[in-house]
Amino acid sequence: MRGSPLVRMALAFLVILLLGWPLRELTGGSSQTTSAGAATPVPVKEIELQLSFTIVPKTVRVLHLGKEVWRDAAPAAEIERKLRVPFPKEGVDLQFEVEFPEAKPLAAMRARLTDPAGETHEKSLWGTGRIDEVLTFP
Repeated sequence: MRGSPLVRMALAFLVILLLGWPLRELTGGSSQTTSAGAATPVPVKEIELQLSFTIVPKTVRVLHLGKEVWRDAAPAAEIERKLRVPFPKEGVDLQFEVEFPEAKPLAAMRARLTDPAGETHEKSLWGTGRIDEVLTFP
């Protein structure tokens, strides 16, 4: 080996320091990208939601982002309502809390959502007693 270990260590440290500055500039966040990446508000749009049940439930709740948007304490076998919720282009998540009578067998709920563009999306839930489930509608 040639040279002093201290000189080699200083030279290696200098090379790392010189390469580190451009790397930090490339990977570091700047204030311009932070402000440009801020979330834009999602417009509130009207959607139509139809619910059909194989067994009439005792109660039905529909939540969007933890907030109740629809509650029905004595629903029929088929119910529908127009809701106003933020609807991004990716779709919407709705949480369904359905309570069926205790002594009843396996029950099902069909949810049909008509989005602001007029397209209909259909999902279903199955369960006994109480169902608490989130459905994503594209």
